[in-house]
Amino acid sequence: MKKSQVWEVDHTLDDHKTSASDGGPKSDVDKAAVADVSDLLETPEEKKARKRSHWVAYITMFVMSIGYSIVLTGVWPYLKIINGSLDKEALGWVVAANPFGQMIASPLLGWWGNKAGSIRGACITTIICFIFGNALYSCLYGIKNPETAYYVMIFARFVVGVSSGNVTLCRSYLAASTTQKERTAGISIVAAAQALGFVVGPVIQAVLTVTVTETSGNGAFTWDKYTSAGWVAAILGLINVVIMLPCVFQEHYIAEKERTMQLEELHRSEEPLPKMDYVALSVLLYAFFLPVLVLVFLETIGVPFVCDQYAWDSDTAIFKTGLFLSFGGLCMMSLFYSAGLIVKRIDERIVMICFGAIPITIGCFLFLPFRGTQIEMSNCTENQRLDKAMPYYGFTIADVQTSQNIQWETFNGSTWLPDAYTDGSDATVELGCTLGCPQDQDWCRYVPQLSLPQLVIACMFIMAGFPMLQSVTLGLYSKVVEARKQGLWLSLLGVVGSMSRVVGPIIVTYVYTELGTYWTFGTLTFLMATLLIVLSLSFNRLRR
Repeated sequence: MKKSQVWEVDHTLDDHKTSASDGGPKSDVDKAAVADVSDLLETPEEKKARKRSHWVAYITMFVMSIGYSIVLTGVWPYLKIINGSLDKEALGWVVAANPFGQMIASPLLGWWGNKAGSIRGACITTIICFIFGNALYSCLYGIKNPETAYYVMIFARFVVGVSSGNVTLCRSYLAASTTQKERTAGISIVAAAQALGFVVGPVIQAVLTVTVTETSGNGAFTWDKYTSAGWVAAILGLINVVIMLPCVFQEHYIAEKERTMQLEELHRSEEPLPKMDYVALSVLLYAFFLPVLVLVFLETIGVPFVCDQYAWDSDTAIFKTGLFLSFGGLCMMSLFYSAGLIVKRIDERIVMICFGAIPITIGCFLFLPFRGTQIEMSNCTENQRLDKAMPYYGFTIADVQTSQNIQWETFNGSTWLPDAYTDGSDATVELGCTLGCPQDQDWCRYVPQLSLPQLVIACMFIMAGFPMLQSVTLGLYSKVVEARKQGLWLSLLGVVGSMSRVVGPIIVTYVYTELGTYWTFGTLTFLMATLLIVLSLSFNRLRR
């Protein structure tokens, strides 16, 4: 070193804090520089791979929700074909079978994912069940005994429900593969993917109702407007299996790394997690349960409801209901995405109450009919001209016209003849029923009709509030659980959501059929009002 050279100490960074233990960044520039924790935990390539893996979870949620929604608008007429003696309470059991399977499978799959340290094995297994259940649903024409066919339909929907338990795995993976900053947005997107499945499902059934005008195949391998929905879902399941293979899907977990880094920075690596707030957890579970219970009505008896209220035939009801649910689902999907942006500007709890619970409560109230026209009753004593009839067990309209010995019991005891099968001829029959509310629903005689504009407005309120309440609830729930085993705790969320889909169809179909719209939506309005009270009382506990 030359004698003339002098070393000086640079003090320009003396006040700069580099970690949480020494105070953290002081300037806004410093804060922005370390705002994305993932930059400290992974390389840009690893981050891109982690983001790609999220898309597999989104697609899986999308496919699973299609498996649930694709048959909802068509299951009632399909059920009447295989067993025409059944009523709407039977429909409730068919719809409830799916979430019942999900309720049983969710905690088991959550445990499996935690134990294995990977969701791939459990997901592939459940998707195979998904394919089998939908294929079985489409093979019911091969079962000649109507009662057996009905119970096989319940079993098929149960199997599809078991497969849907992997939504717990997808949610837990999103929670474990996102940072705290990313989590609410990630959970919102996965919820939006699920909502998109609910959009596409009814659209597929509506399109099939219009386009599949002829029946092909025979027995178990029949392709018509109802069985085709199950086959389409099975094909989507095959695609889902492929993208779950190791060559496509690699898992990346960052939440645990983030927690470890935070503890190391605070020099508290042995510090236990904060105590679980079970009151806040219970409130969030209740907030997750009720909106699903409300939405169950639209999913379960939407088609029978409009048939009763407006005397629509099944094809018209399926097509119009499917299109409306699809439009509403598109709005829900955009709101799911928007929720992640809104909570960055507005307190999550305010979004939860004002943008979620209140609109749903208003929507339930608007389902109460005010003064209006009388509901048209179905008449089963007058002759009805049927343009098409069903050649079930090989019988056609010509058989009915030429043989006086064929009784309606030949058609599974049904006096309701859909046009799913046809030889293209016309016939006038003795025991047909006109369209309208069934005679055994006495409340239709004195309860006014729900006007169509009021129905649309009520549905839009519910569909606007549902994504806001659901996405914020999921985000807050994940934050309450924090770095604990996400699979186990999120499986509890799946159980509660499935329970509402199990209880909802059975109770709602029974209350609606026996007591009518006032009791059905009066009860739902009361329950939503209790949720508003609970959220208000627990407002301070929900802050994380």
